[in-house]
Amino acid sequence: MRQFAAVLILIALFVVLVGTRFQASDGDKLAAIARITSVKLQNAMPPAINFASPVDALRKELPTRPDDAVKSRLTADKRLSGLNVTVVAEGSTVKVRGVVPDTKTRKIVISLAENTTGVEQVVDELAMPE
Repeated sequence: MRQFAAVLILIALFVVLVGTRFQASDGDKLAAIARITSVKLQNAMPPAINFASPVDALRKELPTRPDDAVKSRLTADKRLSGLNVTVVAEGSTVKVRGVVPDTKTRKIVISLAENTTGVEQVVDELAMPE
């Protein structure tokens, strides 16, 4: 009964998230929640049930390197459409290079990069036209 209730709660959360039109930047938070939830579900289920295969298949499609994760977040953000920004990672440090039109856009790019899972430091190499 616990397992059934947990699955119903997950489905309800998914419906709520889709209904609220969550942003792509929320994906990292959702991924962390999904990992915790899957561990709890696996511990609650009998050992014969294997949830790992579909989860592993999905995980292979998600970006794992910090620079890929930052690039996908920048690409998904509608406020940054048409912006040409290069992202280079050295370990957990990410360098963001390119030309941005104003300070507001610069703050958005840096904020997205800083709040990406796996990124510990962001080096701002963005330029603004005068």
